[in-house]
Amino acid sequence: MRKLIIILMALIAYSTQALADKVFFTASAPDAVVVGDQFRLSYTVSTQKVKDFQAPSIKGFDVLMGPSRSQQSSTQIINGSVTSTSSITFTYILMANTAGDYTIGGASIVADGNQMVSNSVRIKVLPQDQSNSAQNSSAHSSSSTSVSNQDLFITASASKTNVFEQEAFVLTYKIYTRESNLQLNNAKLPDFKGFHSQEIEMTTNAKWTPEHYQGRNYYTTVYRQFVLFPQQSGKLYIDPAQFQMTVGKPVQSADPFDAFFNGGSSVIEIKKSIATPKIAINVNPLPAGK
Repeated sequence: MRKLIIILMALIAYSTQALADKVFFTASAPDAVVVGDQFRLSYTVSTQKVKDFQAPSIKGFDVLMGPSRSQQSSTQIINGSVTSTSSITFTYILMANTAGDYTIGGASIVADGNQMVSNSVRIKVLPQDQSNSAQNSSAHSSSSTSVSNQDLFITASASKTNVFEQEAFVLTYKIYTRESNLQLNNAKLPDFKGFHSQEIEMTTNAKWTPEHYQGRNYYTTVYRQFVLFPQQSGKLYIDPAQFQMTVGKPVQSADPFDAFFNGGSSVIEIKKSIATPKIAINVNPLPAGK
């Protein structure tokens, strides 16, 4: 039995070392940028025994710099076990020129004597804001005291608004914000009268992604989603949802102590109530015999 345990421990140690020795070659870049933005495109290989790095064709972006090469090494000692890691990163500085969806293919390299190809990356380039300078200056003048309905709002959208009885459709609540310090305090959703509802399970951590919406760029996340089944024919309504939110806004302080210790600014909390619009769903009766 003891011999078997020793063999198993040796196998586990061997597989762990084999995993640690495996070389990875990965590409990384932002999921989304705005026209005119500069950003990094990086290729990282988990060894320093490399040669013949070959970049892919980079179309749709200006290459401002690169590739620059940097080396990283680290050593950890845990319970007497020494683990060392090393890597090399090739970095480009790119600038987005035109809105659209772009794919940059994988780069190739010879690492530890083996030819490797990295993953490709997809980048969404959003248009610039269409708001003019007067609107921007007006927004800045009121930024310390209020949060406009254009800077923070929540949409309710139905995947279909013309359905048959019992035909499923998806209802989505989505938050749009240009504010960075945001907290949802309370939400009151409608009771979905006339519908059978089933909530779609979502991940616990909200993922915020950039999106161009009605001429402006926002960070967005899906708050809740439901599958609804109308239980009767006729025109049914999904009532507004009510949300209570808090936005933290930096404000300039006239206090010289604040100016010295807090960089001249403090944060005030602004309460904001948001209601989604009512949605009309036209429900057709099922055909005879169905």
